[in-house]
Amino acid sequence: AACSGQIGKPGSSGGAEKDSDLQAPATAIPRLSRREIETTIEDVFGLSGLALSALPPDPEVAVNPSTNAEETIFDTFAGTLGTYTPSEVFVQGLSSLASEVAARVSADRGKVAALAGCEPTGRDDEGCMRAFIDELGLRLYRRPLEADERSRLEALASELSNEGDFFTGARAVIQSLVQSPDFVYRPEIGSEVEDGLHELDNFELVARLSFHFWGAPPSPALLEQAAGPELSDQTLNDIVQSMAADARTGAQIRNMHAMWLRYENALVTDSTLRNQLLTETDALLDRVLDDPERPWSELFTSRETYLGPDLAAHYGMTQAPNGARWLSYENPERAGILSHGSFLSLSSTKGNETLPSRRGAMIARQILCRVIPAPPPDVDIDDGVEVAPGACKSDAYEAHRTAGSSCAGCHSLIDPIGFGFERFDGLGAYRTVERDNASCAIDGSGSEGGLTFSGPREFVDLAMQSGDLTQCGTEQLMRFALRRPLDVDDADLSGRLHDSFLSSGQDFRTLLVELALDPSFRFRREPQ
Repeated sequence: AACSGQIGKPGSSGGAEKDSDLQAPATAIPRLSRREIETTIEDVFGLSGLALSALPPDPEVAVNPSTNAEETIFDTFAGTLGTYTPSEVFVQGLSSLASEVAARVSADRGKVAALAGCEPTGRDDEGCMRAFIDELGLRLYRRPLEADERSRLEALASELSNEGDFFTGARAVIQSLVQSPDFVYRPEIGSEVEDGLHELDNFELVARLSFHFWGAPPSPALLEQAAGPELSDQTLNDIVQSMAADARTGAQIRNMHAMWLRYENALVTDSTLRNQLLTETDALLDRVLDDPERPWSELFTSRETYLGPDLAAHYGMTQAPNGARWLSYENPERAGILSHGSFLSLSSTKGNETLPSRRGAMIARQILCRVIPAPPPDVDIDDGVEVAPGACKSDAYEAHRTAGSSCAGCHSLIDPIGFGFERFDGLGAYRTVERDNASCAIDGSGSEGGLTFSGPREFVDLAMQSGDLTQCGTEQLMRFALRRPLDVDDADLSGRLHDSFLSSGQDFRTLLVELALDPSFRFRREPQ
């Protein structure tokens, strides 16, 4: 969705005149993520948990080929960065999933009849089987079956049905459809409107919309609408507004933030503390994302947090609530999720210890959308620099910078951010001296963009004043929705979305809506 203006069909009245130089998305064929396969199996067959147990997790990091920098990625574009060919583990897992789904569904005669829309009688069931195949093909392929596809499945069902056993044939059909590439991948072919530029057809468009808003396949109602005339601008707007108001969109937004901030991966070995930290962060996301009156940035600026007496004590608060509730931070350096132990633990080492470079890189990448190259695999962490035994952490880092280390370039970008959070240990507790050397005071000062800060609150203030925080939130949504890393051609769309986001009072659903209604959302361009 990288365009620098409006895209419309040549000669159409629905959009501005198309310019040949404008950019539409250059898209790979997206593979459904494990999460999306799970929602589809649940949506179509009413079976939960099977895909999550059968399929391997999607990768969380990959190298962006345009920057050669490692990025945290969303599972929705796990098939974009060098993973076009599915792993053997994935193929085997998909085969197991298809077999399990087929066995369970075919054993439930009522469910088979409901999917077929008819009751098998044991004789002359060809029409009922055809209806069953057409319905399942439409739901799983997100488009009507081609005649040859239907014929092959009918032949398969007939061959494997013993003496008219409809349900044996149904089992074979389900298994074939679930492990088909047409289910696992979401081809967007479209029709070419000029050299290399393709407009999606109705079925491709509603599939893109449904996974965009819901992380799930199109509903039967949407598929029925797609079977009609070409969707007009007004019809598309009506569909988008209806989808945005659906509760599934709220769940999709929540999923996006969980994958972006990765706090659910909290590196906390104490299970009790880990659960308390996750509860704290879950409560903040619920509070902000579920309330359109609260600006999205409150995730980072909130001066209140949700905790009980144990977590309050862990954070060094003097207030001791009887039960879990919202309390104002006592420490003036704390604010929002960047103060939470769940998030801060992601850059921890050796339990509650910290590496300022690791933390600075994480915050720069995730919160500011900075491009931070990964260190070389053969990097010498000492790089020949002598550090006196017992030296304070800040002195050790300073020694590397002043010695002209080859790593100084990247560390000059990330260390100042990390040191600005250094008063918060790897579990989010506050400290003023180093854990292993109490004679080393931690001043907690850092810098970003040439401006100094101390702690999450002042850091977020700087990121809000510069616009970097809301701009990064916009770009993270684009990466999540467009299923690929961004590049320079995405700047115009990013700017338009960011402006709408701010004008809406930071209503995050506005970002999803504005992207879906942008003319570029209906098109794809062949990669150059």
